[in-house]
Amino acid sequence: MEIFDSAVRTKGDLAGVFEYDEADGPQNATAYFYLYETAGPVAGAIHIRSGAWSITEADITVKWDRGEQRVGLFIFGVLTAAFDAATGARYGGRHGEDFNSEIPWS
Repeated sequence: MEIFDSAVRTKGDLAGVFEYDEADGPQNATAYFYLYETAGPVAGAIHIRSGAWSITEADITVKWDRGEQRVGLFIFGVLTAAFDAATGARYGGRHGEDFNSEIPWS
């Protein structure tokens, strides 16, 4: 099973991308949140989780904040990870281990 969600900034230059992949079976599954330059390489990656996980596409949302400075990954409606496109900072990740980490959002 694969789950994929993304959101491209209005300028079209950056995208937040979530990927969950069970290609080698559920026990070896991985989930990552990426910041992509749309005309280039991956600008950053945040490890979200490894191993089997009971999620569906409906549980995942990727979106930009109002000023389009940060792109966030929401899991079950909760902000779980984010990239700050202006500073390059990465926040959150490791779902289930540090789920309530402080992530700036506006």
